Amino acid sequence: METPFSDGASSRMPRSLWAATTARPEPYPILQGIKRVDVCIIGGGIMGLSTALALASEGKSVAVVEATEIGWGASGRNNGLVAPGLKRDPWEVRKVLGADKAGKLLAFAGAAPDRVFGLIKEHGIDCDANAGGWIQAAHSRRALSVVERRVREWHRLGIDVDMLPAGNVSEQLGTDFYRGACRYANGGSINPLAYTHGIAQAAAEAGALLHEQSPALQIPRIGDEWHVVSMYGRILSPQVICCTNAYNDNIDLVRGSVMPLRTAQVASHPLPRKVTSALLTGAAAASDTQRLLTSFRLTPDNRLIMGGASATAGDEHVGLMKHLHRAARERFPELGEIPWEYGWSGYLALTPDHLPRIVRHADGFLAPIGCNGRGIAMSTAMGATLAKLVEGMDDEESLVPVTQSRQFTGYGMRHLGVALGVRFNRLLDKIGRMMS
Repeated sequence: METPFSDGASSRMPRSLWAATTARPEPYPILQGIKRVDVCIIGGGIMGLSTALALASEGKSVAVVEATEIGWGASGRNNGLVAPGLKRDPWEVRKVLGADKAGKLLAFAGAAPDRVFGLIKEHGIDCDANAGGWIQAAHSRRALSVVERRVREWHRLGIDVDMLPAGNVSEQLGTDFYRGACRYANGGSINPLAYTHGIAQAAAEAGALLHEQSPALQIPRIGDEWHVVSMYGRILSPQVICCTNAYNDNIDLVRGSVMPLRTAQVASHPLPRKVTSALLTGAAAASDTQRLLTSFRLTPDNRLIMGGASATAGDEHVGLMKHLHRAARERFPELGEIPWEYGWSGYLALTPDHLPRIVRHADGFLAPIGCNGRGIAMSTAMGATLAKLVEGMDDEESLVPVTQSRQFTGYGMRHLGVALGVRFNRLLDKIGRMMS
């Protein structure tokens, strides 16, 4: 599996639209010598940096160690969709967690995008933020009935979401591929890498120490402190928060706690405005209900971005790109032969029950896991919760469930399992549309 140092040397940022168009700030220094802080955070993505910002703002001394560059992992590779909610529906969450814990998590997840756009405004982060809403489109009539129930449930929880009028779906999406759709008012889109850099800057200005090119090679506990050992230095701290999520295969305490699933994004050349004028008139971004879901959005310079459509457990993404190109042709045939300029991929983290968790591995060692495809909003909002846990909040009060560590069943067979699962789900998606 690809990790920051899987090739024996520091990996570079993928050739993505975000890496090509986001100004790279002055690099943060490599960790050198010995430093002692209240909290050491492993991973310089949205979750780690949001936590660092929350803790530093409360006066805690914090150090973040990132193995490569800020935003190298999922935080800088995703499609930039800011979506509320969870992978699972409210009634399913209640079955898994019970009414009380489910209520806390659902409220947390429903309001998570507000935290994203709030931080952008508070810190003046330049990341092409578009808070114009998120549309979820139903790929079949059966899926549409689930979406209708989903909307009723989220309404009861106070989330601003409504079904689109039946005759208005194609107009707002720019495609007649779907059977119906709903719109979440607090969703939107951003440039995720620029957003990640913005949070990093805010955390540094609040007093957090950020270190790039500083992988956590060993994390022994010696006495009352954890020693996060890198190549040229180490951090000593009573509290470690491991925010590597899907990219955790080289860290013993968290290996196997999630299933890394590799998905891809493609971005076109800037398209003529008259060609795309009918696309997504009703929201900043959209994704659908297929098991192998597809997302789409436009950037400020009028590029079409497609995401998802397939997955793998390996590092290759050529096949994933082909599925995305086909998905674009199916949904937007009027665009003709789309000139694609960028294609990239990365891992997201799935948990067995598709719900986020904060895993308490040992005394003073926390690991938030499993955004399950809702990473921007979930990772951002989880930072404040992690900070409160460090500051002494009881685990039972956490809005995100705090659990013990356990390895994902079948982790060693993940390549075969994911390959079979993708083929099966692709067949189910096809059957679902044929029966509509």
